[in-house]
Amino acid sequence: MTVTTVKVVVADIGSVLFRFDPQPRLTALARRTGLAEDELHRRIFASGFEEDCESGRYTASTAAAWLSENLGLPDDPAELSALWTMAFTVDPQVVDTLTATGLPLAVFSNNGPLFADYFDDTFPETARLFPRRFFACRLGVRKPDPASFAAVEAALRKEEEAAADEIFFVDDNPGNTREARFQGWRTHTFADAHGLREAINRW
Repeated sequence: MTVTTVKVVVADIGSVLFRFDPQPRLTALARRTGLAEDELHRRIFASGFEEDCESGRYTASTAAAWLSENLGLPDDPAELSALWTMAFTVDPQVVDTLTATGLPLAVFSNNGPLFADYFDDTFPETARLFPRRFFACRLGVRKPDPASFAAVEAALRKEEEAAADEIFFVDDNPGNTREARFQGWRTHTFADAHGLREAINRW
């Protein structure tokens, strides 16, 4: 049996490269708007607005306009991005583990434009290490839709000459890694940095 090598590492953002905690974001939004946190959750997340942002139905500018109209926030994408990204904190152990592979690194995330458009400005050190970016809001389709994986694979085949089984994908959502495996990718369902290192050592 021929054993393929990994040519590119693809990682999710929330709860993989970054620790994700929505509470600081909700607290800051409640302070800015005067709305209760459960009301903010209803208007932004339960309403489907966030999913629409992730699916590419809003740009950063139109998302800011929606948040301004519906929540009374300033119609300023950069300012709103700063509030939005308060939910994310870089996990240095994961970043170090992935960069230690010496392979090209990519992100593949369902984050919307308030994260994607300001990745370089908000998290410059991490962004520099992950120059290949595949955001659902730019692909126009979210994980685990097979079309999202097909789009990423086509780009990596062109950019890195990586076939499906030469892509190593890390995501905390089992549904996403299951779809990736179905597409022929090599995968790891993330729980912690230790488990990720063990998975890489098994290549």
